[in-house]
Order: sequence, then structure tokens, then C-alpha cells
Amino acid sequence: ANAHTVLVVDDSISARRSTAQCMKDAGLMPQTAIDGQDALALVEKWTPDIVLVDMEMPRMNGLELAVALRARPATRNTPIIMITSRSTEKHRRQAESAGVNLYLTKPFSEDELVRHALEFINARAHA
Repeated sequence: ANAHTVLVVDDSISARRSTAQCMKDAGLMPQTAIDGQDALALVEKWTPDIVLVDMEMPRMNGLELAVALRARPATRNTPIIMITSRSTEKHRRQAESAGVNLYLTKPFSEDELVRHALEFINARAHA
């Protein structure tokens, strides 16, 4: 079976690297993007099984990216996990209305992130 793919979108190189590595260690195949625009260019050619996205990024932030992904037929139902340091109810609601499936606030454990990612992927595989 092909390994499931994950798109990691974060403008921080260290966050991008460590998240991609933890996904790889979990048996997933990560691709990375530096912001929402970069991510959209990637999904034109390829549809990931799940998207992990930072909220605050230059050019196109995580909320704008989520809205753009939801507007495209190929990624309309792709699970999106948003990773952010913003923990207010307002930001949570914005993420929800943008189509984000899960809102994780920093600091979080990598184990927790992997568990959620695999749950989303397995739920879709058996849908």
C-alpha cells in the first residue's frame, strides 16, 4: 500500500522540519510548504491525505489557506489540523468557520499530533 501523504505548512523552518520528521517517523510521507501560497501551488499537482497548517504566516495565512482548500473539489474534504500559539475562543471560531477540522495550540506533544493525524487518515480510509 502507498504511504499516506501529509502536507506540512509553516513559515518557521525549525517547526516545518521537526513536524515533517515526526510525520515521517510515524510512517507518513511529508511534503512541506513555507506558506499558504506555496501550499496551494503544491496541491494543484497533488492531493495530500491530510494538511497540517500554522495559523500565522506571511503572504497567505492558515485561515486563508483553509478557505482556499475547502473551495477546491479535490481538497474539499481533506482533513486540516491547525497548529497555533493563539488559544483564544475567537481564533478557534475563525478556524472552525474556515473549515479546520482540529485546532491544536502550542505547546502540544508530537505524539498527540501524530495520533490525531493517523485518526483522521484512518477514518477517511474506511469512509
